[in-house]
Amino acid sequence: MKKCEVIFALILSLTLLVSLSMAETQEKAATPADSSHSMAMERPRIEGLREFHEVLRPVWHTFLPEGDYKSVREAAPLFSKSVEKIMKGELPSYFQHVKEAFEQKRQALALATAKMDTVAKGTDDSLLAVTVEELHTAYEQLVRVIAPRMMEIESFHLVLYPLWHQALPDSDYAAIKTAMPVLKAKMDTLMSAPVPEWLKDKETAISEKRAALKNAVDALGTACQTGGDADIKIKMTAMHESFRALDGVFE
Repeated sequence: MKKCEVIFALILSLTLLVSLSMAETQEKAATPADSSHSMAMERPRIEGLREFHEVLRPVWHTFLPEGDYKSVREAAPLFSKSVEKIMKGELPSYFQHVKEAFEQKRQALALATAKMDTVAKGTDDSLLAVTVEELHTAYEQLVRVIAPRMMEIESFHLVLYPLWHQALPDSDYAAIKTAMPVLKAKMDTLMSAPVPEWLKDKETAISEKRAALKNAVDALGTACQTGGDADIKIKMTAMHESFRALDGVFE
């Protein structure tokens, strides 16, 4: 690989590592003041992703840049073993809003891994290098499906998810009311968060959708203070739809 290609590859890999780290370490939402109604949760982990990256890292950072194709070939069976965990693992319900994209990218990673296994058995080093790049891209695209689009959106979702999937179906309106201060605080943080450089082309859409979400959160807050359960359910549903619209900008 040329020097400029190596540098670019390292930048891409670092970006991927940061995304994966964010996806696995930003786990806990803030807890409402009344712990008896706490709806805090941890962000689920996708089985196999970290293990696959442990195999990919030396191949991408060391073996390929140094032209050590023997070591690249020796790693091929480890990719196949690691991807089995990813393919067999059940997608946690927390990620159901990106299920279709996840399944597509998971299948693409499986195909890239199978190609890697086949090419590694040959003697064409140039083809092997290209195949490793394709494998890295497939893995990166899979991680981006479940990695936080923006940290502040992920933080908001960690509070919203148990309210939508647990409190509302159980008609636990007290829990929704108790969580409102935290939800509003997360929304305020989201409103003031700068749009990352890599999302600048979607800045207008993000600004519009998060403003709509802010209005929906405020409407839910008002319903929790002055409305009945039926009104809370209506406003909660509308707020969830506004969140989905914002999240959809990143798809």
